[in-house]
Parts: sequence; structure tokens; C-alpha cells
Amino acid sequence: MNESLTSSYLIWGVFPYVALTLFFVVPFLRMVYRPFGMSTRASGIFVGRDVLGLAAHLLHWGIFLAFFGHLAGLIGGLLGWGSWVGAFFWMATLGGLAAIAGSVIALVRRTTVPEMRAMSQPDDYIVHLFLIAILGVAIYQALVDRIWGVAFTAAPWFASLWRFSPQPELMASAPWLSKIHIFLAFAFAAYFPFTKLIHAWTLPVNYLARPYQVLRTASKKFQNGWIFGCWEFKGVTDKSYMTYLAGGVIAVLLLIAFVVPGPSQTGLVEEVQAASNADPDAGASKPRSTLEGYPLYVSQCARCHGLEGQGDGPGARSPTFTALPRDLTTGHFRYISTTNGVASDDDLRRVIVHGLPGTGMPGFGVLSDQQLSSLVATVNRLWEARPEPGEKVVVPPRPKPTGEMVAEGETLYANLCVVCHGERGAGDGVLTSLRTDAAGRVVKPHDLTRDPLKGGATERQLYYRIAAGIPRADGEWLMPSYGNLKPEKIWALISYLEASVLPRGLVADATSAR
Repeated sequence: MNESLTSSYLIWGVFPYVALTLFFVVPFLRMVYRPFGMSTRASGIFVGRDVLGLAAHLLHWGIFLAFFGHLAGLIGGLLGWGSWVGAFFWMATLGGLAAIAGSVIALVRRTTVPEMRAMSQPDDYIVHLFLIAILGVAIYQALVDRIWGVAFTAAPWFASLWRFSPQPELMASAPWLSKIHIFLAFAFAAYFPFTKLIHAWTLPVNYLARPYQVLRTASKKFQNGWIFGCWEFKGVTDKSYMTYLAGGVIAVLLLIAFVVPGPSQTGLVEEVQAASNADPDAGASKPRSTLEGYPLYVSQCARCHGLEGQGDGPGARSPTFTALPRDLTTGHFRYISTTNGVASDDDLRRVIVHGLPGTGMPGFGVLSDQQLSSLVATVNRLWEARPEPGEKVVVPPRPKPTGEMVAEGETLYANLCVVCHGERGAGDGVLTSLRTDAAGRVVKPHDLTRDPLKGGATERQLYYRIAAGIPRADGEWLMPSYGNLKPEKIWALISYLEASVLPRGLVADATSAR
């Protein structure tokens, strides 16, 4: 196991169990050995009580709403129910904003009221900073980066923890902000039982059904109830309207999340799922808990490519992406190694393993060979009316570059490439706005001087780009194929690009004679 896989297993396969063990076991031990320590330090007698009431409502209702939103997201992500994942977004976002506001208000009060500062302990501040960090990262991801649908990825991983068969590789493709959010959440769970928040464990089961409180206030001897139709509501505090408002919002959102059914699957998806559930290797030994096929596709790919592979996942429009997710049902794959522009299984596998640098498409190299093969098979099943790929382009060994080769490559570049990529390779040629993809979107030539090579920064992959071209659809090409060139001329062109255009040397591979 390499260092990357080891660290991934420790973070996503071991640490959650440590955190959950502390979260559940320490409160029990404290209840047994230190029962009078299961309390919080009340601060309602100090200045700013009205502000405290507002903060408490926002914080508690926000956490409550975010919790049930995450529950809906986990269920929807695990079962592939898009509407539940959508409800998770709204519930968690609104709850997170409310909880952040409440935590900030409470923290400001604690730092500005002298009596509060005097009675405060370090954990009073750490708890709020933890909450603000956990929720702030998630809110930033949801509202700024707009990376949605991560529940499809996190839910199967979380379920694997509860099955005591952790699959940390499922988290490898999750966005970094999601990883930070989840790691901080588990770290907070581990810290939780050592703070004053442990009083939550003493919440009586009949708390919500308890008799309401009647309180004296400065302006009224007793609080009055208010009448709505034939129902009389008694307030708990002067801010009781917030309780009813928040409760109503939560009820509506819970109704959306748990009553509205998920999207019906098309016959195509049902066929793909059925084919994925069938074991193609009967009798082969494999862990039954390992996620493969269409469920693995939902976990790793659906947030961008969609449940049906049409490139319309909830996170497809993130501004962090430089290219829209591919519509897998059309088979318009660009980085190919065949003579007829149709991606082979090897082409699909290479993109899945290495991703497409600079686009938002991550690599999934931590998945097992069997899982990768099942993903390729799933993509092929989503690909409607897939034609047969042509012969693979033969890549001969690369001769040792010479000055003459570089000069010849410069001439070839001027004759073949300048019109699109420009004189210096910056993608500013005269045809910069004439190339469009199958959806009619303008595809600008690649900036070879700065942008990463999406198809891979190896000699072999660059040879494929030149010899096989970059197909668009229906026989059209974004970059024409120059397979009619002799191999030595293609290597000469590559030598010139490597020497004068590309920002860094290509990674030598097995084709090199050096």
C-alpha cells in the first residue's frame, strides 16, 4: 500500500471510528463517574439576554435543520434519489446559515460582555470556532463554488463505515472542501463529549411534550397566548414567534425531503443497473461489500454527469469547472487513441484513472482494477448506440531529438498548427472562435504555453493527439487528425513543442529511445 493510500485509509477508514467511539463512549463514562459534570454554564443572567435568545434560536434550529438535511442527503445519495439530495442542499444551506449566524452572535456576546469573558473557558470559544469553520466551509462550497451533489459520493462511504467495511477510496474523488468539512465534523464529534455540549446527552425523551413555561417579563405580569382559529398557542418566551416560524419551515422542508418521491429511472438506467448487478465473473472471489458498477458510478460520477449520464448532475454548473461534464450517452469523447475517433475501453479507463487536468474532472486511480473495469462497462452501457472503435494508433519508439528535428518540427508547426494555436502556442490563432462542440458551444484552441495538457502530459498521449486528432461528433473534428504524417515528422513536431512551446518537458514513457 503506497503512502497516499495509507494516509487515505487512516483519514477515511480509521479516524471516523476513533471519533465516533469517543462521541458515544465518553458521555457514558462521564455519566457514570462524573454525573454532576453533565451540565452547561448558564449565561442568561448577564447583559444581552435578548441577543442570547436570538442566538439560541438560530443556533439550535439551524443545527436541527442541517442535521435532518444531511440525513436526507445520506439516504438520497445512497439510493440515488435526486430530489432528496436536492432537499439536502436547501435544508443544510438554510440550517447552516442560521447556525452560523447564531454562533457568531453568541461568540460576539461572549467576547464583548465583561461578565461573560470572566466566566468563559477555552472550550466556550473552541466550540463556536469549530461550528463556524465546519459550517462556513460547507456554505462556501454550496453558494460560491456551487459544488453540489457530493452526497452521492459521501453516502456510500458513510454507509461502508456502518457496515464495518470501510471503503476510503470512495472519498478520493470528493472535492477538497467536502473533505475538509467532513474531517472537521468528525474531529468535532471527537471533541464534543469533552465540552459543555455534553449536556445534550441528558435531553429527556419527553422534552418536546413538556408543559410550556409561563414567564414574567418587564412589561407583562404573565405572557399572553394568541388565538388562531380555534387553537390557542402559548408562548415559551417573548421570542416565541421564532419557534413557530422555524418549526413551520422545518416541517415544510421535511415534507419535501421525505414525501416527494425521487425521480423515476428511465429504462436505460434500469438496464444499466441490472447489468451492473449481474456478476460477469461468476465464481470469482471478491469482497461482496466493494462498490462496483452502476452504484459505483452513482457514488463517483453522478454529481457531475448525472444519474443517467447526460452531463446534468447537480454539480455540473460549478464555476470552478473550465469545461462542462461530458454527456456520456452521446459518446463524444475527445481524448482517443483510435483511427476512427471512437474511444476505446483503454481510452475511457485512462481518463477515469488520470482525470482531465484543469477541467474539474478528477482522477480515480485509487480504485481497484475491478472497480475501474466496472466503471468502464457502466459508461459503455450508458453510451447509446456505441460504434465499434477503430484500430489503435501505433506509436513507434521516439528517436533521440536533434537540432534538425526541432527545426523541422517548427516548420510543421507553422504549416499545420499556427492557424489555431497561434505563433507562440497561446491558443490565439485566427480560428479561435470557429470551432464548436456538438452542443454549439465555442471551443477555443488549447493554450499550450500555460494550460495543462488535458489528455495527458506524456509523449505517447501527445503523439495520439496529433495522429488521432480530437473528434467532436458526427464525423466532425475539433482538431484534425494528422495520421497521414510519417512517424518521424510527428516526433519532430513533438520535439519542437517540447523545446519551444510547452512550459515543462514531457514525461518520457516507454516509447522513448533515450
